[in-house]
Parts: sequence; C-alpha cells; structure tokens
Amino acid sequence: MRRLAWMLIAVTALAAPPAARNARAWIRVPMSASGAPMAARELKASIDGVGARVAALRAPGDDMILMLVLDLTGDLSLADLARQALTEGLQTLPPKTWISVLRAQDGLQVLLDPTPDRAKVADTVRACAVSGKAGLLDSIDTAARLSDAILARANVRLALLYVTDSNIYNYREDFTNPVINSSDSRDMSRHFPEGLVKDKISKLDASLGARQSPVFIVHLEYRGDRLNEAYQSGLMQLAATTGGAAVFCRSATDVGATIAKALETIGSLYSVTVDLPRRAGKNVQVQLEAGDRPLSYRSRFSLAER
Repeated sequence: MRRLAWMLIAVTALAAPPAARNARAWIRVPMSASGAPMAARELKASIDGVGARVAALRAPGDDMILMLVLDLTGDLSLADLARQALTEGLQTLPPKTWISVLRAQDGLQVLLDPTPDRAKVADTVRACAVSGKAGLLDSIDTAARLSDAILARANVRLALLYVTDSNIYNYREDFTNPVINSSDSRDMSRHFPEGLVKDKISKLDASLGARQSPVFIVHLEYRGDRLNEAYQSGLMQLAATTGGAAVFCRSATDVGATIAKALETIGSLYSVTVDLPRRAGKNVQVQLEAGDRPLSYRSRFSLAER
C-alpha cells in the first residue's frame, strides 16, 4: 500500500472542479443510458422522494479512472486469454480514460500508476504473475475505499474492474465451515456448509454499501460445487450493491467476449452528482428520471460513515 499516493498525483492531472466540495454533501451515482449523450438539464433527481439538485454529470468520453485489479492464481491458459483480451479491449476505451493496474494477492499492490499510455498498460498486464492465493475478498473493500478518496477530490468517472479466477478453496482464510460434530444431526454446520462464505459476503456488502464507485467483476471460470456457488452468488451481490455487475465465463471461449463487454459497459458509464439534503438519514434511496428515456442506475446508498 506504500505507493497509493500516486492516486492523488493522477487526480491533479485530470479535470478537477475549480473549488473542492465537501464529499459529505453529495453522492455520485453510476448510471447507464442508451441513445444520444445526455445533458445534466435532462435529469431529474430525488432522494427519499424529495427533489434533489443534479449538481454535475460526467458522460461517456469525459475523464475517467479505471482501476484494473488482477486476481489470477489458477489456470495459466485462462489467464493468458484474459490478459490478451484486456490488452486488446483497453485500446477501445475513450482517450481520456486513465488506467491503473493493481494486483490483489497479499494485499492490494500497485503495478502501474494511472496512465493514458495503453502500451504501458498492456506490458504490465502481460507481465502480471499468475500465482499465490485468491485475493478478491481480502482487497475489494480497500480498493473501494481508495476509489472513494479519489471521488472526494475530483469530478471524474471512476470504476473498479476485477478480473479473477478465484476459487473459494484457494483463500488464505478457510471458508469450508467444517462439521463440528458429525454424530449430531442438529449440528448446523452439517446443513449449511456455506455459512462462513455468506457471513463474509454479508460483512463486505454492508461496507461496500457505503462506497460510491461501481465494482465490476469478470470471473474466468464458473464452478458448480455448493461452496463456490455460494461464493459466486456473493460476488454478484457485492457488485450489484455498488452499481456494477459480476459476470462468469462458462468456458474458455467466453473469456474474450465477456471482458470486451465489461469494458464496453464501463466506458459508457455516466457519473451523476446529486446533492444530499442536510438531514439525510443513514440510508437513502435515489431516483433518477429523464423523461421517457430508460435509465439503469444504483438506487440505494448507505451514509453510515457520513
């Protein structure tokens, strides 16, 4: 974590608002909308049913920071497909997208500072080692906290993208919930082996509910055993809470298209800054409207740390 100061350097190079605002006075809502580019005047917002001001709108093509987090520990052939898809897909992002590359194992590690140089990004992605223990669950809240620190200082679009092949059995923490008493039919660990996984997801979900950066997860290998299914459902839950999405590859042939689609979705994101009422509660519900135009956006935020 010693190199995380680079984020503040990157922010100063992007289009920051002329006067810093109190991060507690607003929320950033990730939004998707099809069709022609949208202007802020087209949007109407409300919080808990009360009208709220749309303070700013960052649209596709505007400044963006993409934090690419690699969590690759397993099948080298799948990792190679993912790295190739990333090096090709990142070229398609808008020119004002700055990309950083991080590694999730053994704590969040910075491999490349934010840069618009796609060649450097490609070289870093190709060189990333495929080894160690899975790190997604151990790093996702740290990454989201870091993202929020950036959003508090700059009016940019920002997204987290995890590319992972993580297996719940490959974490340093043991999530297998071993049977305590095999002879006791009332021992709940016999009937709910995924209990430790769900407990971990629940705690992370509560924490991520207070973050404002969307998290996208591309998982390279869907697994059908009970514990991994609980884990994968949990990843979908965590991503949805932040306004992002988790998708899973069913075969090696899915990897390229899945990563390309995730990057396309990220590149087309809007970021809507909505002013908060002074007496907003600990949890708020946001509603956005643009006439009859269909919108997809995150509607629930926790302000517990406000």
